[in-house]
Amino acid sequence: QDSPVLVRPHPKQAGRYMLVFGHLRRRAAVELGRKVRAVIKQMTDRDHVIAQGQENNGRANTSFIEKAVFAAEIANRHFDDDNSTVMAALGADKSTLSKMLAVAGLPAPLLKAIGRAKRIGRDRWYDLKLLLDKPSNLEEALGFVGSPSIAVLPSDARFDALVSHLK
Repeated sequence: QDSPVLVRPHPKQAGRYMLVFGHLRRRAAVELGRKVRAVIKQMTDRDHVIAQGQENNGRANTSFIEKAVFAAEIANRHFDDDNSTVMAALGADKSTLSKMLAVAGLPAPLLKAIGRAKRIGRDRWYDLKLLLDKPSNLEEALGFVGSPSIAVLPSDARFDALVSHLK
């Protein structure tokens, strides 16, 4: 383990800790039967999500949709009225955050069926969201991504196939 995980004291359970970031490192240590090195830091819930978001942003393999869903999870916790916590956690401006939240508002079954779609960026996801604003397109999309022939495709290909199908 090159980098320690970050934990904070649990706010309601004395002697317990909450993992802030390092979930994959912790999981690997558990699977290997090893102890995990950790840094303990006192922090608020707001500081927790900001640290978690900044750590996730540092990873090169986080896709736009994963960041968008994370943004929506933070926004739904209502830390503030202007989403400054979400923007601080993700390093995003208001325009980008607005698109993230719009895309993250797509039905969960559709997002799950498409998956990470690592090479699909903000603009293409937002274009899909606009296509899906038409109710008949949304129904069509849900049926399309659930078909066995689409489910076997890689995530990026599922996204591309859906957009082509809707257009």
